[in-house]
Parts: sequence; C-alpha cells; structure tokens
Amino acid sequence: MIVTRRLVVCALALSCHEISKASDPLIPAFPQAVPTVKELIRRQPDKPEADKPTWKKWVPPGKSLELRECLEIGQANQPTVKAAKASLASGERGYLALQNFSRAVELLSADLPVRRLQAQRGIVAASSEVLKAQHEVTYDVTRMFFTYVYATQQEQTAQEIIEQMETFYRVAEDILKAGVIDPKVKINNFTLYALDDAIGEIRRLREKASLGRKQSLAALKEAMGVGQDFELVPATKELPLMAGNVTLAEVTQMAVARRTELVQAAVVLDVTRLEVCAQARLNHRKTVQTFAAGSDLHSRILPTPLRNGEYRPGPVAPEMPTILAGSRDERVGRALALCDRQEAVYEKVLGLVRLEAEYAFLQWQSTAERVRDAKIRYDRGLKVLEESRAAAAARQDPELLVKNEALAGKAQAEYLEAVQRLIEALINLERVTGGGVRPDFPGR
Repeated sequence: MIVTRRLVVCALALSCHEISKASDPLIPAFPQAVPTVKELIRRQPDKPEADKPTWKKWVPPGKSLELRECLEIGQANQPTVKAAKASLASGERGYLALQNFSRAVELLSADLPVRRLQAQRGIVAASSEVLKAQHEVTYDVTRMFFTYVYATQQEQTAQEIIEQMETFYRVAEDILKAGVIDPKVKINNFTLYALDDAIGEIRRLREKASLGRKQSLAALKEAMGVGQDFELVPATKELPLMAGNVTLAEVTQMAVARRTELVQAAVVLDVTRLEVCAQARLNHRKTVQTFAAGSDLHSRILPTPLRNGEYRPGPVAPEMPTILAGSRDERVGRALALCDRQEAVYEKVLGLVRLEAEYAFLQWQSTAERVRDAKIRYDRGLKVLEESRAAAAARQDPELLVKNEALAGKAQAEYLEAVQRLIEALINLERVTGGGVRPDFPGR
C-alpha cells in the first residue's frame, strides 16, 4: 500500500504541469479564456478606467424605458455585478502577485508553480461568477419589467369593466326610479344589488392589480440598481404573445454547456486535483496550507434543498481543509480522497442542472398550452358578452348581462395571467440555459 501511494505521488509530481494542460471531458468549455500574464498587465487593474458616460447622463428623468435600456442600466449599476467584478479583479491581482515572486522564492517554495495554476483556475471561477451575476440581473429585470406591464394591464382592464358596469347601474337605477312598467324589462332592486356586488368585486381586483404594479415597479428599480426615487416608466404597454420552438434535448444540452454553476464545480475539481500535486512537491513539511486558505469554497452553487412539502434537491458542498497535516504520503492520500469527493460534487451539480432544465422545459410547455386554452375561453366570453349587450339594449335581461360581463372580465384576466406565466417560463428557460434560449421580447 505504501509503495502504491509513493508511485501515485511520483506520477502526480512529475505530471503536475501536464494535468493543468490536459483537457478533461468532465470540465465544460468556458466562454472566457483564462487571461495570460501580459493580458492582465495590459488591463492595469490599479489604474482607473477612462471616464465613460454613465446611465444617469443618457437617461433623463421620467423617460419611458424599453426593456433593452432597463437591462443596460441593470448590468451597469446592479451591486451584485459590481461585487462579482471586484472579486474577479482581486483574483487577477492575486495571480499577478504569484507571478511576480522572485526565483529565490520559487526555490524555497516547491509548490509555487502549482499555486499559480490554481490561481489561474480561480480567475476562471471568478469570471463565471461575473457571468452568473449578469444572467441573474437579466432574469430579475426582465421578469419585473413584464410583471409591471401585466399588473398595469390588469388594472386597466378592471377599470374599464368597472366603468361599463357603473354605466349599467345608472341606467338600471334610472329605469327603476322612473317606474317603467314593461314585461320585457327585468329590473328590480335585486338587479342593483347584483350590479353593486359585481362592481365591488372588480374594484378589489383593481386594487390588487394596483398594489402589484407598485410592488413590481419598486422591485424593478432594485433589480436595475437605481434608487426608489428614480422616475421609471416602462415603455411597453401590453404583454407580448411569444412563440418559439425548442426541444428538451436542446434545452438540456445548452444548460450543460453554458451554466456557470458547472464551470465553478469543475474549477474546484481541477484545483483539488492540483492540490494533490502541490502536496506531493513538499517532502519534509508536516503541515501544509491548501488553496482553501485563500479562497471561499462555500460560495453558492445552486439553491439549498427543500423537503418540507415542496421537494427540491440540493448540491453537495465542496470540502477542503485549510491545512493538511502529516507526512507527504499522508497528505497526498487525504488530498486524493478529497478529489473523489469533489468528483461526486461535480456529478451532483451536473444532475441538478439537467433536472432544472427539464423542469423549466416542462413548465414552458404547460404554460403554452394554458395560453391556448385561455385564449379560447376569452374569445368565447367576448362573443357571449356581445350577445348579452345586444339583449340588454333591447331591455330583455340585464341580470344576464351583469353575469356575462363578470365572466368575460374574468376570462380576460385569466388570459392575461396565462400570457404572463408564459413570459415567466421563457425568462426561466433563458436563465437555466445560461442565455442559450434568448426570447426576442419587444424592446429588447
């Protein structure tokens, strides 16, 4: 057993640089390449960027903003994106610091070449965190933007129904006060009561929509990273009817290829493998710090699991102590065991990404079917309402008109809600595929 371990140690120590160059089928390609030292120096992280016009200079107060403009402001001003970029800059500077160590330090620190490779992987992880933050801003801004449009439409629809029914109420009240005696006219006090109840119910719906409009606007401002005093008016007035065609296989493939959570899990796996090399290079030390001493292993990868009525599986947390103690063989053996654990972590994240992709696809399919059904009911309700209004004009059955007016309003509200759910499903598809599915929303 000791001989086998030593053979593993020697093999890993000799191939330390080769591990960093070899392509691993488990590690997906990341859209941003790891920068070279010259590229990092050229960026001059300590030097402030040239002055650029901020969004405050090109967005006058009260201007109606398209979705594209809201997204641009969010990407430029959201604190989560700024924080992720600051972490990336910190990682780049740390990598430069390792590159600037003298030859004498390299001779004293045999693990320094491996630490440089690990720092490179850290830049990849930080870059993926920036991309993840940008995806989340896109999701948040787009969803709140159309939630505002949806609530506004619901409020306007309720107001139109209230105005129409108040007109009916006044006409019925005038007829009842005039004492018109006509067997065709079916108006009494119960007619007024029914109208008053129906108007009260629609008013409550209008108040709910008004509250939703105000809340979604406040959430939109937060997602954009602007203050609540910022005068914001979304330019889109109606929910768009979105169509598209994508398969489950395509959604899953894009999710596996583009999700930053997989990149982060793969980076930790690669860095853990390199830790074996680092430990193997240090022969005579009894305690050695690991890469975990200078990094946060427990950054969020996927949401935590839920098993309290709602079922949602969660990831396995990565693990690496800040110090490994013992002889070289003992330290390497423990690092190898932690490599096995990180491989399981990666497999778990991969499974969760695939599951989330399938859930999102099925939700999109379901909401698309719901929109079709709601549109049929909405069209049918409008037709019945037209017939009821014609009958009411002939003074035949106003009570039936009240009933059908309420049913048509309900069908319209359900249709708008179904369209909003379809938009939310499309936004979620974009998120779970890492931007692979990109809905062509109006104004984007």
